[in-house]
Amino acid sequence: MIEAVRIAKRALDDLRASWRRLLAVEVLYTLATFALLAPLASLALRGVIRMSGQAALSDLDILHFALRPVGIGALVLLGGLALAIAALQQACLMAIALGATGGQTVSVRAALVHGTRHALEILRVAIRVAGTVLLIGAPFAAAAGLTYLGLLTEFDINFYLTERPPAFWRAVAVVTVLGLGLALALVPRLASWVYALPVLLFEQAGARAALAESRRRSAGHRWTVIHLFGVWLVATSLAGALALGAVGGLGRLIVPLIGESVPVLVLALGALVVLWGLTNFLIGFFQASSFALLVVRLYNAHGGGGGSSARALELLAREKAPRPGMPFSMPGLWTALVVITTVAAGIGVYFLRSTRVEDDVVIIAHRGASNYAPENTLAAMERALRDRADFLEIDVQESADGEVVVIHDVDLMKVGRSPLRVWQAAAADLRAVDVGSWFGPEFSDQRIPTLREVLELARGRGKVNIELKYYGFEDRLEERMVDIVEAAEMADQVEVMSLKASGIRTVRALRPGWTVGLLAATAVGDLTRADVDFLAVNAGLARRSFFRSAHRRGKAVYVWTVNDPVDMWHFISAGADGLITDDPALARQVLEHRAGLGSAERLLVSLALFLGNPLEPPSAPDEA
Repeated sequence: MIEAVRIAKRALDDLRASWRRLLAVEVLYTLATFALLAPLASLALRGVIRMSGQAALSDLDILHFALRPVGIGALVLLGGLALAIAALQQACLMAIALGATGGQTVSVRAALVHGTRHALEILRVAIRVAGTVLLIGAPFAAAAGLTYLGLLTEFDINFYLTERPPAFWRAVAVVTVLGLGLALALVPRLASWVYALPVLLFEQAGARAALAESRRRSAGHRWTVIHLFGVWLVATSLAGALALGAVGGLGRLIVPLIGESVPVLVLALGALVVLWGLTNFLIGFFQASSFALLVVRLYNAHGGGGGSSARALELLAREKAPRPGMPFSMPGLWTALVVITTVAAGIGVYFLRSTRVEDDVVIIAHRGASNYAPENTLAAMERALRDRADFLEIDVQESADGEVVVIHDVDLMKVGRSPLRVWQAAAADLRAVDVGSWFGPEFSDQRIPTLREVLELARGRGKVNIELKYYGFEDRLEERMVDIVEAAEMADQVEVMSLKASGIRTVRALRPGWTVGLLAATAVGDLTRADVDFLAVNAGLARRSFFRSAHRRGKAVYVWTVNDPVDMWHFISAGADGLITDDPALARQVLEHRAGLGSAERLLVSLALFLGNPLEPPSAPDEA
């Protein structure tokens, strides 16, 4: 503990002495990442996607690819590349840190050259580390998978997540123990590698030798390392949160004073975004620099600083650093002010242009109005239509006798407390189960509807978004769905989507003119290149850049599942074409609220949302 405190204090002294050069490295490295390293990482990612034979991977496709040997190799390569990028930055920072510990000045140029010279060995270290972490984690991941198979597969996973029976808690306990075991296995190993980079950089060791020497030197000091970096992680995270909180607090003080002047709003929004970005950059700089300084101090305290590192320092110090003068000149300050103002105004204009004036957004009732009635029942559909939803979103699968029924889960445990599996039971048996009482006694008459019944209910009142559910036991799901829709004469009132890309390709082949979409929670690659008409994505994928890319390719984007009015406002402003929600009445209320606001008012709300201080969103409607 005393040693850790002493090392931390010395590292802070080093930071005060060398922050300008460390900051310069951070700036140059950030620019180089955008200009050089990011494209290289993108090329590697494209190579991985090309191996899969698709334009992009999403959800199940990602899982299937990752479990193949080529997928595992790709994970090691990409993980190693990501580590190498971070390690290359650390190498440059450590070169300056070595000078600070020895009371000498290492120039930025010398640090960059020294780090780049060792780039290949740094990559080798990163790949070895990534591969070892995967090997250590594999048995724990396998044990977690076996726990899932043994405890959570008798019924649909949604039953366990909703009801949390004893089996669920047993699985949680086992996975918690496995997580602790993984931490106990990984953390000491990570601590044993802490000296690998300085040994490689300052003692001219190869990747394997550097890792081996690091393990040798860390013996007897690992708990000091773990304690020191545990405190570092908590302290830097807390400092970052406080800094970002201060920026948000400043914005919340300013917003009420702005008024409705569009030019002032544009400039204020841009300035706050710039300040937010600058704060994030400085947080990253502090975390990266303090980490490098701590590692070098530990390295010197536990066997470093000998002849090899002295020669490295002598080599680094040959590059004369510029004589320190005034950190900023008046012309430089004026130039910086003009640049910052211009950037702020540009960002503000961007937000103004990307904030919608006309809302052309459809409301898609997720499994019906499932906040107010049991999901995927006719009661939920009726409520959604009454709440003016544009689409009813339903899940369909086949029963044992080939009926297309409307239900999400593989069995009826969650909605009917029945272990009947959809694909094993006849439609009549499935429809005999009460699937409404779990939600409320007033819904005890609700049964699993068929696709025909939902289409009949929606005819002339709303459109239907059909999600095809695949659990590995389908017979002719796509063909039967197509026949039912056409028999109801609603082909022009229906959209079809699925998580399974091959299922959508089948529908496209059967009916090329139908509107089809791909559902995605995660994605690798450019999802907007998929051969579909729309994309239904999880909120985590729904960014302004994603909306713009999809719109350039003529694809609509729906966001799921959005039940908060603030989130609804945000996604509408960002460019969403549809909201998939359990509460269509609330979504309609948000749209009506937006319709009563002008451009300046909408921009003001966007500014408030950016600062995490939403202006009076509409409240949820009464449940009556």
